[in-house]
Amino acid sequence: MIPEPAHRYSPHSARCAAAKPNRLLETSAGSEWASVLIDRHEGAGQGATFETHPTTDLTLVVATAGHHQIDVLAHGRWRSAFYQPGHAGMTPPGETARLRWRTAPGDQPFQTLHLYLPGSLAAAVAEEYRRIGERIAPERLSVLAFRDATVERHAKTLLAAHRAGAPDLYAAGAAHWLVTHLLSRQARWGYIADDPRLAATITDRRLARVIEFMSAHLDRAMTLEELAREAGISVHHFGRRFRESTGLGPAAYLTTLRMAQARLLLETTDLAVAEVAARCGYSRASAFATAFARHAGMAPRRYRRSA
Repeated sequence: MIPEPAHRYSPHSARCAAAKPNRLLETSAGSEWASVLIDRHEGAGQGATFETHPTTDLTLVVATAGHHQIDVLAHGRWRSAFYQPGHAGMTPPGETARLRWRTAPGDQPFQTLHLYLPGSLAAAVAEEYRRIGERIAPERLSVLAFRDATVERHAKTLLAAHRAGAPDLYAAGAAHWLVTHLLSRQARWGYIADDPRLAATITDRRLARVIEFMSAHLDRAMTLEELAREAGISVHHFGRRFRESTGLGPAAYLTTLRMAQARLLLETTDLAVAEVAARCGYSRASAFATAFARHAGMAPRRYRRSA
C-alpha cells in the first residue's frame, strides 16, 4: 500500500491556470502526483490584466523560453521585471496579485512553468529553520523576479520526471528540496526592479498617474501635451507642479525612468544594445549609448560586462 503524502497541494491551485490569459500546454493535475502541481504555460503579445486565483500553496513561476515583461500591482504602484530563461518569481501562500505581461512585437512566444508547492510543506521547512536559529519572514517569499539557474534546472527536471511517469514519492522529495532551497536563499532576494522612481515624493494622484503612464510606455515618444492630458491639467500648470513635486522636469524624469529600465535590461538579459535602446524609447542605438554614458558614466556594453 502506497502511503499518503505528508503534504498535498491545495485543490485551489488546480483552478489557478484558468485565471491566467496565457495558454495551458500541459499539467500534472489529474495524475497521481499530490505533492506538487506543475503547469506549463505559453503566451505572446499582450495579456489582459488579471487577478491570480487564491491558494494556500507557495507559487513558483519559472521562465523557460522566450522573453517577456511582467508587471505587478503592489501598494498602488505597478512594478516591472523582464523575464528570460533562468528568471523566476514567487507568491507566498494566501497572497493574490494583479498582473499583466507583454512581449515585444516580433518576439517568439514565451513559456513558463508554474509550480504549486504545499503551504504546509513551506511552513514545516520554515519551522525547521527557525529551530536552528534562522528567522524566516514569510513576506519575503513575495518576489517579483530573481535569477537562479538551479531553480530553472530543477523545475525542468521535475516536468521531465512527470512526463516519464515518476511516482509521487519522487515529486515529494523534489518539492521538499526545492522549498528548502528557496527558503535558504530568500533572505538575499528582493525586487530586481525595486527602484523608488521618486513616487514617494508625489502626493498628487494626478501626477502619480502620469508616472505610471510614463513607466508603461517607455518604448515610445511622449509629448508634454499628452502627459498633461493624462494628468487632467493644463500644460502650464502640469510642468510647474511636476517639477515642484519631483525636483525634475517631465523630460528629465522620463529619461531617469528610461535609464533605470536600460540598466535592468542590460543586467538581466542578453538582448542586443540596439534592442535595449528600442525598448527604452530610442530609435537610434547611438543616441541611446550617448544618453546612457552620460547617466551611468560608461557605455552600455561596458556596463553590462561590469554588471
